[in-house]
Amino acid sequence: MSGEQQQSAQQYEEKYKGGYGLVYPESHLIRLHRHILEWELHLDSGPVFDFGCGAGAHLKYFLDHGFTPYGCDTSTTAVERCKTLMPEHARNFFVVPPSGSNLLDLAPTGRFAVFLANQVLYYLTDEEIGRIVGQAHSLVRPGGVFVASMMAYSCWYARCVTAEAGDFKRVELVSPRQQETMFINFKNRDELPHLFRPFRRLHIGSYGSHIRDEEGSTDHWLFVGIRD
Repeated sequence: MSGEQQQSAQQYEEKYKGGYGLVYPESHLIRLHRHILEWELHLDSGPVFDFGCGAGAHLKYFLDHGFTPYGCDTSTTAVERCKTLMPEHARNFFVVPPSGSNLLDLAPTGRFAVFLANQVLYYLTDEEIGRIVGQAHSLVRPGGVFVASMMAYSCWYARCVTAEAGDFKRVELVSPRQQETMFINFKNRDELPHLFRPFRRLHIGSYGSHIRDEEGSTDHWLFVGIRD
């Protein structure tokens, strides 16, 4: 585990202790469910594994729509909130180290309908992403879905890059709303099929918003793949 990853994990633990975390699911994941899982793939049930599940807002959404939640996060505080939110599935939530862990020790292989990695993989190196993707491929059943987002260079964070450290860019955020240092593994759209193989690409979309003038767009890529 690098110093950059340890710093990011500590920052998020402090944020969760201070009340950070989604209460409602993000709109792009609701659309993913409605437009791809439900409409295109006719997928309306099965276990879902959320890598970087946070306080559980997205897993709770999937639970409310017929899925069984599993998840992990580096934040002990966030995982405890998951267990409180979904007590009947408390044993399905795990704390993992910032560089990831062997997910195959946490959940049954070959049976997950969906593996979700939303806004988390860009805190890992390419090598670590490859390891998590390989484990996800073992966890997901044939025909199962892999979903991951990566931060795009068109995100306003890329304007704040001050240095490089391996696969990471050092991002110094200074705005009226945010003052912090982050280490981000940015990606271009055409890098995603290779990054997420052996999952077969189904869709590569994007999402983001531009709320404050001085900040800019929060652009992310959204990769959806299938295990053949």
